[in-house]
Amino acid sequence: MLLYDQALVELEAGDLIQASEKLWGAAAQALKSVAERRGWKQNSHAQFYNIMAEIESESQSPSLRRDFGSAAELHTNFYENWLDEDQIRRRAEDVRHFVEELNGMS
Repeated sequence: MLLYDQALVELEAGDLIQASEKLWGAAAQALKSVAERRGWKQNSHAQFYNIMAEIESESQSPSLRRDFGSAAELHTNFYENWLDEDQIRRRAEDVRHFVEELNGMS
């Protein structure tokens, strides 16, 4: 969880923008890892949503969609800077859960 851990460092330092982008990066890397193991294309944002749909259809976890949505909001925040620290911290927990679940998938 290298990017996730770095995001927490950025968050503690008060750099909400970099924390947001690194949290998105952690989620994106987890998606890419699942896609790579399965031989799925994973080189665009649009394909992330396709990968997520595939994962969601086979998963028994109702929170994956919400967690991915939180990661996507963090990515948007990198460009628009609209989330405050508490909102980022809550979404960071969603990303942590998302990454852990995806890392547990084969």
